[in-house]
Amino acid sequence: MKSKTLEKRARDVIVSTIMESGEMGIEEIMDLIRPHYLFDPSAAKEQAIRRKAHQLAAQIRDDKGIRMVFACKEGNTSKYVNTDTSENVDDLRGVEEQLNAKLIGLYASKSKVSARRTEVEGQIRLDLARMV
Repeated sequence: MKSKTLEKRARDVIVSTIMESGEMGIEEIMDLIRPHYLFDPSAAKEQAIRRKAHQLAAQIRDDKGIRMVFACKEGNTSKYVNTDTSENVDDLRGVEEQLNAKLIGLYASKSKVSARRTEVEGQIRLDLARMV
């Protein structure tokens, strides 16, 4: 169940304003959204409860501090799997695949940042060499 918090036209105008500005603080963006925001208390409460449920499940650890419970997709719904006690091979495989996908994404991001850091460090060295 998706709740609509901004009309498409308002969203488009706000995104356009952000893109045109080049630089904008979060408070300024909030000020753009505020007059157009459609608030549904019931949907907000359900969203907060869902977020709290996820946080609680993600905090469950074993005695060594290693996370035990992970979300796993089953069709269009999520369920939580306790990897220490589950005997469902498909669930365990699903959790493992999700963790592998996250690792691949993290490694790609790390590689990108490392390459950029190396590039910037090289530029700094070149600038320092020119100054001498």
